Amino acid sequence: MAYRLTPSQREVLEALVRLYERYRRMIKSREIAEVVRKDEGTVRNIILSLKSLGLVESKTGPAGGYVPTLKAYEVLRGETTYVPLRLRKDGREVDVIVMNVELLDIFNPEGGKALLKAYGSIEEIRVGDTVSIGPTPLARLTIEGVVTHVDYSSGQLVLRVKRIAAVPPVEVGAIATRNPITVRPDDEIRVVAALLTSRRIKGVPVVDDSGRLVGIITQADIVRALAEGKTDARVRDYMSSPVITIREDEDLLKAIRVMSERGIGRLVVVDEAGRLVGIVTRTDILKYIAGLA
Repeated sequence: MAYRLTPSQREVLEALVRLYERYRRMIKSREIAEVVRKDEGTVRNIILSLKSLGLVESKTGPAGGYVPTLKAYEVLRGETTYVPLRLRKDGREVDVIVMNVELLDIFNPEGGKALLKAYGSIEEIRVGDTVSIGPTPLARLTIEGVVTHVDYSSGQLVLRVKRIAAVPPVEVGAIATRNPITVRPDDEIRVVAALLTSRRIKGVPVVDDSGRLVGIITQADIVRALAEGKTDARVRDYMSSPVITIREDEDLLKAIRVMSERGIGRLVVVDEAGRLVGIVTRTDILKYIAGLA
């Protein structure tokens, strides 16, 4: 029997499976609601529909809750996701686009497999390479694995999955660094270079005398200035403006997508009025996700 789950059904079922895998006990509807950020009553209704399909079992009482059935694992394991995702090799994006991700036996404790349909410079990929993709739009999953087979003629890659992590539905402001170090447009490049080196950071927002965000300057900008011999240059001469920002109440997944699309490693975080409140980096996001896995 083929199951065509709605996005809400799939989201709730995946959340139930992740929680069950983590805790190995009956899962409360309240816990699922917190993960998917839906009203608990709505979650219960969705679970009822999943029960009717034989994908969820329940138990009443104080110790009760919900658990996924074996059929649920089969349904999720057999799901095929069609999404354009950039492949990363050893943490670096390469010119390979993955259009199809199929998870095979992913709940096997010895490790599952992933079958990828890819386009682009497939010849860059070799057996033994560590690659990753994600997060996927619906399940919000990032997948990392070792390439075990490459079919260059059909563009198919087989991975031995090392790690799967889900990007939680959390607001950017929750992990952003608040009150970040800032510099002024008239500051000297060499002074800012020393600041970044001493603080071990790769970029800082630029604000004017009124505190208004006017740009961002990074290590790459400073290296360019020094390479041009402009040691006396000012920040305003090399900063990037306008600044790519994200609101603090936006979903973390949006921050990941913006960074990927723009090819940048950090975003300035602003409030609803556009005022600077913090900065979030690719490293911040990776550390946060890794801490939840």
